[in-house]
Amino acid sequence: MSLKTIHKSRVIILVFTCIFLFLLLKIFEKYKLLKNCMEQEVQFVIDGNFRAQQWNWTEKQRINITLSNGARRNITEFTDRIMLESMNGHLVVGKRHSTVPKTEKEKVLVQSNRIKRGRVWNENMSSKDLAMRLQKVRSHFQKINKYNVSYQGTFGQKLSPQSILCQLRDRVNMSTIERSELPPEASYWSDYLPIESFQKKVGRLGRCAVVSSAGSMKFSKLGEEIDSHDAVIRFNAAPTSGFEEDVGTKTTFRLLNSQLVSESNLRFLEDPMYRTGILLMWDPSQYKADLRQWHLNPDYKFYDRFVKYRRMNPEQPFYILNPQSSWQLWDVIQENSSEKIQPDPPSSGLLGIVLLMNLCDQVNVYEFVPSKRRTDQCHYYHRFFDQACTMGAYHPLMYEKNLIKKLNQGDDNTIYYSGKVTLPGLNGLQCSSQF
Repeated sequence: MSLKTIHKSRVIILVFTCIFLFLLLKIFEKYKLLKNCMEQEVQFVIDGNFRAQQWNWTEKQRINITLSNGARRNITEFTDRIMLESMNGHLVVGKRHSTVPKTEKEKVLVQSNRIKRGRVWNENMSSKDLAMRLQKVRSHFQKINKYNVSYQGTFGQKLSPQSILCQLRDRVNMSTIERSELPPEASYWSDYLPIESFQKKVGRLGRCAVVSSAGSMKFSKLGEEIDSHDAVIRFNAAPTSGFEEDVGTKTTFRLLNSQLVSESNLRFLEDPMYRTGILLMWDPSQYKADLRQWHLNPDYKFYDRFVKYRRMNPEQPFYILNPQSSWQLWDVIQENSSEKIQPDPPSSGLLGIVLLMNLCDQVNVYEFVPSKRRTDQCHYYHRFFDQACTMGAYHPLMYEKNLIKKLNQGDDNTIYYSGKVTLPGLNGLQCSSQF
């Protein structure tokens, strides 16, 4: 082979190499651009420990996809249409459409089989069902034991729903603090507590709704149903404006944690949302503290801002829950759990549920026990994602949901499709003396 031929071959190889590298670079740039676009529209929240979820959305795997509002609504409506059409005797797969007649009995069987595949919250979940990260968080809070919890009771009681309801009625005092219950040195803020008691002001109610702040409230279209209740309770900074179709407009009560009231950056004094309905606040005490001890050592120093708010809004009802109520409720959760739970107070959500059970004949709770819309989006009004918002980290949320699921008087289909749990009021219960 001549030198000229060899040189020509090298030039050809060099040209093809340059072309190949150029094309490779272009492909990489396009891939990078596509990836950036996808990251703006799609956020995959994938839990590495599938057992923690007890959910089997597609082919025994769980992938939550959170899209922009328009895309998420389109996908939700599309999947719901598929589900509804299949339940009505039609099966839709891609562009093909075939009719599959089903009798009423077969439809019920299909619904039942869906439920059995693990799509509804398992009321026997434990720490073994948590992702490793949340197991470590749970252990961390147990070691800290910020509130000096010294539980001496039993674990894993196999009580009937009726017996648990009686525990809630007889052992959890969901009253609000009255001026006369606090020591004289608390008068600089306790004098701003309402004179009329909360129970007397509210009286007895019929059907009530508890609206959780969960991300799964988005696209639920439950607003009209929620507003049909005699009273509605909402939590912390959960808005109605802009979300009326999903969460409704009525707000009878708003239960706030003391952090929201205390920290100026949370705009409690400025936001008009906190000037509608009856406000209630809770602030946890130490596990065995009485009211005087709690006054000297609250979880958050809310007094000054409470006084300022009351001066600004003297006609606005604003009550404070007895701080021991959260620990009385915690004891019931712990007694009915098979293992040690986080030694931290229950969530605002559970406190609100039990509060309304003391006031109402029937309580419908929305998305506290999650539906098919379940997502790791913490709140329907914030784009922040963390599985702990459903499974619990600081609060013993998983065990709270277990308890409420056990007490549900509705069926699993209603939980799956609507996220609704139906609970009885506590006033008319027939209980034995042991509770």
